[in-house]
Amino acid sequence: MSVDWRHSDPVELLKAMVRFASLSQQEKELVDWLEASVKATGLLTVDRHGDNLVFSLGEARPWLFFNSHTDVVPPSPAHVGEPFEPVEKEGCLYGRGSVDAKGSGTAMLRALVELAAEGYRPKGRISVALTVCEESAGQNNGMHHLRRVVGLDPDAAIVGEPTGLAPCIAQKGLLVLTLHTSGENGHAARADGPNAIYAMAEALNALKTVSFVEWNPFLGGVKITPTLVNGGTAKNAHPEAVELVIDVRTIPDISNGRIVEAIRSATSADVRVFSDRFIAVESDPDSHLVRIARQVTGREPFGSPTASDWVFLGDLPCVKLGPGDSSKSHTADEHIPIAEFLNGITVYKEIMTRYFEDIP
Repeated sequence: MSVDWRHSDPVELLKAMVRFASLSQQEKELVDWLEASVKATGLLTVDRHGDNLVFSLGEARPWLFFNSHTDVVPPSPAHVGEPFEPVEKEGCLYGRGSVDAKGSGTAMLRALVELAAEGYRPKGRISVALTVCEESAGQNNGMHHLRRVVGLDPDAAIVGEPTGLAPCIAQKGLLVLTLHTSGENGHAARADGPNAIYAMAEALNALKTVSFVEWNPFLGGVKITPTLVNGGTAKNAHPEAVELVIDVRTIPDISNGRIVEAIRSATSADVRVFSDRFIAVESDPDSHLVRIARQVTGREPFGSPTASDWVFLGDLPCVKLGPGDSSKSHTADEHIPIAEFLNGITVYKEIMTRYFEDIP
């Protein structure tokens, strides 16, 4: 695609990004194009780790790190128009990935390219990392790879996800548990033993009683939601096993271990941990990065109920910040306001430069 990261209209850059059907583990074509097209500008250092790209300006510390992801979720069967053919309509750009999160990634990278073209050199290093498999949340996650395998160790980070350009400084974690109950197998007309479905119903009622007094000022409380249930083998067979999946949105104030033990204590079900890697994270409202983000955006910080690659940057001062409305992520009419996307470039540029002023 013939676009120039230095001279092309930013909206055309975003359109070019959206045209790649970069589902999780299918990002290579987009990544190859990004690597070649940004290298062609001669303005940034480009490092590739698998299909994860890190674009940098400067080499020293402090190191300000920007991150967004290149993968998108599959299109909805009811998607408005061709999902990977971007369309401008009523001041918005429609297309899969336009808001989650190619709008953020494009704005971050364009901001860094513009600063480099203007001759700006930070008193340290600025990097933009565009990573893979954020949506699939599996072992191929790119940000996990950069931190845990490659060993990148920046000083502060901005995570590019749609927040309406307001600074998000706290994010709920995701703890996935499975509850298992057992019964006695047999013909429904004869079996009189324990019924796994009744046992699970009792466990569900007990689950309603689990609560915690802790309340996070940005995130609220822990939220426990049953999401999937599976059990039984036939219409006329006594069920001997039922599995229930519960989605637990956690807060930094309560450990995952305490939540698991509370659920185990309340129910008679066998409680197992399916996934606990997405821990809750938050940043100090008085940290240098948060103060800069508040000053640049003119917005007050808030907390987010949804997870992101921030979990792999939770040891750093971090802000989740990007153009677009998060409620449009993964929807059939996914879109991003063009004016907000363009403003995102300005916001990212200001954060990039102001971060290095008056560093504590």
